[in-house]
Amino acid sequence: MVLEHNDRLVRVGVTSSEASGTYAVEDAFELEMPTRVLGLDEAGEWLMMIADNEGVDHPVVSRMAMSRSLQGLAFVDEWCISVRKKKMSQLLLVHEMAHLVTANGGHGREFRTQVVTFVRRYVSLAHAVRLHEMYVAAGLSVEPFAATK
Repeated sequence: MVLEHNDRLVRVGVTSSEASGTYAVEDAFELEMPTRVLGLDEAGEWLMMIADNEGVDHPVVSRMAMSRSLQGLAFVDEWCISVRKKKMSQLLLVHEMAHLVTANGGHGREFRTQVVTFVRRYVSLAHAVRLHEMYVAAGLSVEPFAATK
């Protein structure tokens, strides 16, 4: 029941094609330029560092049974991120963290811009540039890329 509730929250105000496009780009990006895979404890520490740098509360990271179509979920009300597997990519984690810190809970322009910003700050400039290019090539709106953000 909680998963269904959160799935609706994640998609508020966003067309399903926009969310699907965002997922498709991120899947292709991970195949082309994989990000590090972290265990649950390391993921929690990494997100704690990001939260400190961003001036937000530390999210709780936990493992949870969920549909095979889902890799992770952000629960804004509980300020937590739940993941399906014991190990997860940095991209998955910043994707969910972006849900926590953006005002619009969907997968729109603000969200994608935040994902690119987090990838730039916490993964690498090369990864951020390529992710931004892939969003744009797919026709997904995103703020212009700024290497110094």
